[in-house]
Amino acid sequence: MKKRLLGLIVLLITAVVIAACSNDEKNSQEDSEPSDNFNATGYPVVDEPITLEIMGKRSPIQPEWQEMGFFQEMEELTNIQFEYRTSTSDDFTQNKQLAFASLDLPDLFYGADLTAGEEVDFGSQGLLIPLEDLIKEYAPNIQKLLDENPELAASITTPDGHIYALPALDQAATSRTPIMWMNGPWLEELGADRPSTMDEFYELLKRFKEEDPGNVGDVIPLTANTPADLRVGLLPNFGIVQDDGIYEEDGVVEFAWVQEEFKEYLKFLNRLYDENLLDNEMFAHTWEQFVAKGQRTGIFSTWPIVQVGFEDPSEALNYPMLPPMTSATNDEKQTIEYSEIFRGRAAITKDNEHPEATMRWLDYLYTEEGTILSRLGIEGETYEWNEDDQWILLSQDGLSTTETNSKHAPGVGTSVPMVLTDEFYSKEGGNPSILEIYDWANEDLIPYAKSPYPQVYFSVEEQQRISTLKVDIDSYFEQMEAKFITGGESIDEMWDEYVGTLMDLGVEELIEIHQAAYDRWLETQ
Repeated sequence: MKKRLLGLIVLLITAVVIAACSNDEKNSQEDSEPSDNFNATGYPVVDEPITLEIMGKRSPIQPEWQEMGFFQEMEELTNIQFEYRTSTSDDFTQNKQLAFASLDLPDLFYGADLTAGEEVDFGSQGLLIPLEDLIKEYAPNIQKLLDENPELAASITTPDGHIYALPALDQAATSRTPIMWMNGPWLEELGADRPSTMDEFYELLKRFKEEDPGNVGDVIPLTANTPADLRVGLLPNFGIVQDDGIYEEDGVVEFAWVQEEFKEYLKFLNRLYDENLLDNEMFAHTWEQFVAKGQRTGIFSTWPIVQVGFEDPSEALNYPMLPPMTSATNDEKQTIEYSEIFRGRAAITKDNEHPEATMRWLDYLYTEEGTILSRLGIEGETYEWNEDDQWILLSQDGLSTTETNSKHAPGVGTSVPMVLTDEFYSKEGGNPSILEIYDWANEDLIPYAKSPYPQVYFSVEEQQRISTLKVDIDSYFEQMEAKFITGGESIDEMWDEYVGTLMDLGVEELIEIHQAAYDRWLETQ
């Protein structure tokens, strides 16, 4: 409810923001000259230290950012210091919305999780500054990526011709499709195979519950951090591959939450919930509560090393991936394919008095050294190199490699700008099991992956209308999804009223906007 209210606040204040952020302000930002303290090349970026305010989403497994070696190393390199405004999960989303609504902006959003809509909305209003000229002048590493990858430039350029946020590139197969994981030791104890149909999946969950193969007592056969994680993991098995409810099929845009396949998905989860095969706390638990259940869970939505916890990375091979499955409503195995371009990772705001220096700080993250610092952390503390020039993650103080890694690398758990290539992943030498896991994804998931809807930007008017519509649509949908799954409302009895209410809230207009954007995108292909 708080999230929906904050979304409404953003919409109500938009007119005020537009008035406050005139073109003159934007132009003065673009025309300003860097100070004599600034170095356009070489390091440090500034001769005398400057302090900026940074805002980002901190993973629950990370320490406070000021304690992380990444930021300390970057300060030593660049002479740029930070004051930190971080929060986790939904708290960050709310704080980000409030920052825009109240105009209490940081200098830099980093690990920002900016949506395409936020880029268009707040970029067009002048709250986020255009970056393309700064890139050309001060960011040779980013510019090189754009020159070498025309698709990248097209993917991050909004309809008004500006780049308002910087992306990450991630070529790992495990990043390009959602994954749910299975408790392999339990499978082995039961002598069970991975399921290939939803009926087999149900029977496996029942066996987990009834036979307690891990001898843990209170078994949780299936869990996820959020209902959204469960949707991306299981809904494709019922025949819908969607992105936030939107998908395209044979050139026609559809809305997933009103389809019969989604109704069958809800019925299936309601059955699991009634029989205690689905985590009955899924709609209320925190991240910490979710991962604390690790030893009792059979199938889950986050990496085993986090969910179950172990120091030896090779133990990950005991937890296979849940494969795509067929069902009564779907005879085609499929899963979601994400682009290797992940937008909205960092942005500079209008309040930043040092945009040139900030861009140079960001540009370093697109070097090999910057990506290693972002993703691996501090050499000798969180990773080391072996004689074959391969990197090896370290474990300290009884922590797993992931927990150790997260102490100094923000790219562990936070969506930050970096360039993770196949070559980068191929250099992982201390954990051959991860290379096998990449092979699993390439064999078991990627062949069945398809993109639900292309990466598009909407016009300012379209985006404003989408933002208005989705406040009520999302709020109603999330409430009803929870009620349907938990049995608070009968799916069969309420379905027509539920669909009708969504239509009254503007689903047809939402589809029309996405169809128009899809048609424009198609013309460019």
